[in-house]
Amino acid sequence: MNWIINYAWAIIWAIIMMLLLLLPANDFPTEGFFQGFDKLVHTGSFYLLTTLILFGRVVDTKRRATKVKTFIIVFCVASFFAFFTEGAQMYFTDSRQADWWDIFADYVGIGMALFSYLLLYNRKFQYS
Repeated sequence: MNWIINYAWAIIWAIIMMLLLLLPANDFPTEGFFQGFDKLVHTGSFYLLTTLILFGRVVDTKRRATKVKTFIIVFCVASFFAFFTEGAQMYFTDSRQADWWDIFADYVGIGMALFSYLLLYNRKFQYS
């Protein structure tokens, strides 16, 4: 049960992302946005998802896991979710389609979060 509690924010955000990504494209306004706004949304949402997974991993392991192991596990989970969301858009919706550029934007967000983690996380630093 602790596992679900530790990753609760990441799970909630993943569910919200799936709901938004599987909504029909006609339900979203297209006026007033710049070209490429969709890719920016993909980048931001996967940045947030990866950050929340990293947070859950740090709490779940009680700061004992190494950076490399955490990096690899979170990268694999986030990558799986990126391909899963595109596959779901391709097979479960009629108004949306899978796009390699969406996956590229997902990886930009994943990479930004993992790079931030590598630069900023210090497991010896304790908050009081």
